This record gives sequence, C-alpha cells and structure tokens, in this order.
Amino acid sequence: MKKEYLVGGVALILIILGIWWFSEQGPEVITGVKKVEGDYTVNTDIVLKDGAKLDVSGTLTIEKEITCDGGGIEFAAGDGVRVNGTLLCNREDAGIIIVSKKDIEFGETAHVESSAGVQIAHVEEDIVRDEAKRDQLYDDVLVPTDGKPRIGPLTEAARANVRETAILDGKEYRTMPEGFRIIRTAHAQTPRDKEGNEIPNVIIGGTWIIGGGTPPPSGVDVPTPGKKIKKILLNFNFGPNGNAEFRNFHLVGPDGRDGEPDQGKSCNARGGKSEDAFRMRVTARNITIAKFRLELGSGGDGGPAETLKDCDPGIAKGGDGGEAGNFKMIAEEGIVIQSFEIVPGAGGSGGEAIAKGRDGKPMCPGEKGGDATATGGKGGDNKKELSATGAVTGISNVTIAEVIGGYGGDGIAEPGKGGDGSACGCNGGMGGKGTATGGNGGMATIKIQGGGGTAVGGDGGDADSFGGTGGSGGSCGPDKTGGKGTSSDGTDGAIRQEKGGDGGNGGDGCKEGKGGSGGKGNPNGAPGKDGKNLCIVPAKPGTAIDPGTKTDKKETTPSCPPDSFFDVFIELCVPKKTETTPPPQTKKIQAIQYQGKYLPRDQLIIENEAGCGADHWHAAQGIVISTDNSLVEDPGPQCGFGKVSSVPIIETFVPQAWQPAFPR
Repeated sequence: MKKEYLVGGVALILIILGIWWFSEQGPEVITGVKKVEGDYTVNTDIVLKDGAKLDVSGTLTIEKEITCDGGGIEFAAGDGVRVNGTLLCNREDAGIIIVSKKDIEFGETAHVESSAGVQIAHVEEDIVRDEAKRDQLYDDVLVPTDGKPRIGPLTEAARANVRETAILDGKEYRTMPEGFRIIRTAHAQTPRDKEGNEIPNVIIGGTWIIGGGTPPPSGVDVPTPGKKIKKILLNFNFGPNGNAEFRNFHLVGPDGRDGEPDQGKSCNARGGKSEDAFRMRVTARNITIAKFRLELGSGGDGGPAETLKDCDPGIAKGGDGGEAGNFKMIAEEGIVIQSFEIVPGAGGSGGEAIAKGRDGKPMCPGEKGGDATATGGKGGDNKKELSATGAVTGISNVTIAEVIGGYGGDGIAEPGKGGDGSACGCNGGMGGKGTATGGNGGMATIKIQGGGGTAVGGDGGDADSFGGTGGSGGSCGPDKTGGKGTSSDGTDGAIRQEKGGDGGNGGDGCKEGKGGSGGKGNPNGAPGKDGKNLCIVPAKPGTAIDPGTKTDKKETTPSCPPDSFFDVFIELCVPKKTETTPPPQTKKIQAIQYQGKYLPRDQLIIENEAGCGADHWHAAQGIVISTDNSLVEDPGPQCGFGKVSSVPIIETFVPQAWQPAFPR
C-alpha cells in the first residue's frame, strides 16, 4: 500500500513539474520560413519574428495565439485553415496575410487584430504586396462596378437593381445550387465548378479589430492608426471559384487619422485634411451574410489652424473632415443576406481656425489694427445610399445605424486694436476688420432599398468675430482740439458672437475729441468716450477764449445823436464791440492745417503729380516741423497734404523766437 502511495505521489509531482515547465517556456519564436509536412496545430503561443512565415502542406489549425515581432503575420496552408484562437499584429509597417488553397474558417471564438490591414486569398497571385496597387484597391471600394452581383459601396445617388427577398424561406434556400449554399445539407457532396474542381469555402467569424488597440465593446472607438499607415484595407479575395460566408462576425474598424495641425507658425495657417476611415473589399464566387455586424469607423477630424499674433492680415483655414469607412462585396454568381448590420460611423469634424491681427502702433494718426480672417474646416460628408445590383437576395435584411455628417469647424477672428494717437490732435487708428466663417456641416443621407434609416447632417461651425477696438485720440492741452477716436465694424458671424468693435476714446483738448462710434454688429460695439473739454470759460458767459491769449479790450459807441428822428423809428446804434489784439511776444506766420496741426508755408512746396489731377502740397524736405514742434511726414502720392484748392493758406500765431528744428 505504501508503495502505491509513493508511485502516485511521484506521478503527481511529475505532472505538476510538467505543467510548470510548459508554462515557463514562453511562446515559440519562429524566424525565417518554418515548413511543416502534413497537418499542424498551434497549441502553444507563437511569435513570428522579423517577417517569418509558417508554411503547412496540410491543414493548419490555430487554437492559441500567433503574434508578430519586427514584421507581419504570414502563413500558408495546402489543405485549409481553421482559426479558433488569436492573430495579433499591431504594427504600422506590416499586417496579416493568409493564403489557403482550400477551406478557410474563422470560428466564433476567433480574435483578429491588425493595424495595417488583413489580406486573405486562395492563391498567392491574389495577394497585393505593392503599396500603390493596394491604394488602387482602396479607391476601388467606392466605385459601384456593374456586370456582377454586388452589394456596396455606400455612396451618394446609389443605384439598385436587385432580386429582393425580405425573408429567405426554406423552400427557396433548398432549391439553390449547392455551390451557392455555404451551409451545406447533411448529405451534400463537396461543391465543384463546371470543370469538376472543388470549390473552397470560407467562413469568416469571430471578432476582428482593424486599426490597432484592444477589443472595445460594440460602438466604442478603436484607436486611430499611426502616421505611417495611410490607408487601411481589409482585402478578402477568394477569386471566381471560392465561396465566402460571414457568420457570427463582428468587424470593428478605426477612425481615419486627423489632419496635421498648423499652429503658431505663420500668418497664413492651413490645417491639414484628415484621412478617410478604413475600407473592406470582398470578392468570391458566392457570398452569404448569415450574421455580420460591420462598424466602419468615422472620418478623421480636420487639422486646426492658428496664425501668429503679429499679422496683417492673419488668415487661418481649418482642415476638412474625412469621410466615414466603406465596403464593397462582389460575387460571380450571387449574394444572400440573412442578417447584415452596418454602423457607418460619422463624418470627421472640420478643423478649428483662429486668425489674429496685430495691434496698431501709437502714431500720428494711430496705426490701423491688423485684419483677421478665419474659416472653419468643412465637416466630412456621410452620404450613405446602399448600392446593390444583380442577384442579391435579402437586401431588406440590411439595417444601417444612424448616419451623421461631420461638424463644421469653428472660425474665430481676433483683429488687432487700432493704435492710439501719439500726440496732441492725432486721431486714433482704425481697429482691424474681423471676418469669421464657421465651416459647413457635412451632409448626411441614408437610403436602403426596402428599408429605412436616420440621417443627421453635421452642425455648421460657430463663427466668432469682433471688430478691432479703435485707437484713442491723442490728448492736448487746453489750447488745442483733441484727436478723434475711431471705430471698426465687426463682420457677420454665426451662432456665437458678431459684436462690432468698440469706438476709440476721444482725445482731451479744446474742443475735446469725440469718441468713435461703435462698429456695426450684433450687438453693435460700444461708442468711445468723448475726451475732456479743457477750454477756459470767461467769467461772463460767452464764447470761449483761446487759452494763453492776452487781450486788450477797446469799447466803441455809436455816434448817432440821442432822441433823433431816426433813433425814434430805427435802431441805428450798433452794440458794443470787443476787439482782440495779438498777445505780446508772438508773430504771425502763414500755414496750412493738416490733421489738427499747423504746417508752416515756408516748409512746403506745390507740385502737380500725375494721379492727383491738381496742384497739391508736399513737404520740401520730406518732413515738416509743425507749430507744436512735432514731426509730420509727407504722406506721399497721390496728393500729399491735400490739394491747394481745398487746403488754403491761413494765418496763425507762434512765439516770437520760434524756429523749426529739423533733425540731423
């Protein structure tokens, strides 16, 4: 008895050690090409390293996990492939390639993940390895080809010319050709073509995640692929002699990649266009869709755009949103649909655009603020009309979830503030003009032959535009008129803000400068405040006297005799008159008036340049020293300081010792 216990204990220990040994070995690593004669079952995890390949002459059965390292997953089988385990390869430079001369079946427990796509075919020649040719197949998915039974793509203005059966009854199913029925009856022979060749069957099931990441619950986004992956294609090419069935199959595709941002680099910012989502292409002799949920993924968002601040003008355009995913299935003989659920995803949102104008500098007059124009990107369209033609049975068994167009990108314009007047009497600069346009929302349509659906167009982007605030007028002492404040209108916006620019404040002086009017908008900008009135008011009410001017008053009386005949009937006596004499220690000079300043005549010349059409004033030395000792630059063409006819010479007083001091 003790001996039996001893033997049993040793056996148990050996079993435990065996389990431990196998668990500690880790996955088998394959390099190069591993050839296997006969059937081969993957019962332990395998890593295909640096582009290794598994080549089996018989039937390949995968019960565990095959992953990739430094390359993709690729295997071939002579007598068929059965996948109940996992194929995992989330690399940007390589996907999954499967070639099987005979039947291929992915069971309900199969799990497939690939960032760069999957290709399955019966012969090597149908595998597309050239990137340019793969791009052609990607684009071909959107072409509604004729001549053969087809379902898909989801397009605008699709055509449908199909044989339609809402419910596939048993009698109709049993009378179909055996090669058409993928689920064969119990006593059916292996289907063959007219030459007698066996027709391989393909059953696609399980859960497939295309685009990278971990398995999400239904309806949750899959992580977007990396930058190296431009177009993701799921290519099932079973040729003219292969039957394909999608049974208990859940396929989740990624969103398209977002457009590249262009922010803070220039005064003309352009957000990049996003990428469209992945596409699936299937070709076979006959196609049966027994139970298939297809989640196509949304289009990528357009890239945002934002200018630098120091711009005039600042122009920003958000990138356009991408289109949602798509698919196309083509059969040589016919397509049967029992249950097909399509979740089309949404169009990508347009990129936000932010344009900025620089603030004007304090000058005389103040410099105008920089303009800003922002245009949000257009939302991706999502026009889904199910295109089908030929021998397609059960088209009414297709359901399509809500179709949503992409949101338009916001446009935000921030024009610059007008520069303040830098000296007495200088007007403030105009605020910059702001123009903001929200991107159009993507269009959404849905149409199913024999069915219905819901389509929601994307909301247009908001527009946020303020007119730039006008600069404040320059302030003066009590003997001069203050500069005027200015204003700038805000242009039309949408949804959010359309406020006009606030008017600039008027400068202090005598008389005071008036504040600028608020720019037009919704609401209008606030008017600027008037400057302070610095005029000195005499003790007796009357006209204000220029400050600093000493006056000698001489009164005169009429010389008509009192109580005269004329005095009785007509008042001939004039009222008392006050005469003003120039203040002492001043002199009178000739000048013209320009923007609130007096420019001495002896510093001016008269010219008649082409374009002005009349004699006009220019500075003899390029600049003029005004009577307040400020420098005034010649405005240049066309008419300098103004036409002689409209800017006459006047007389003004300056201190007796005043002389212009030109800079050296």
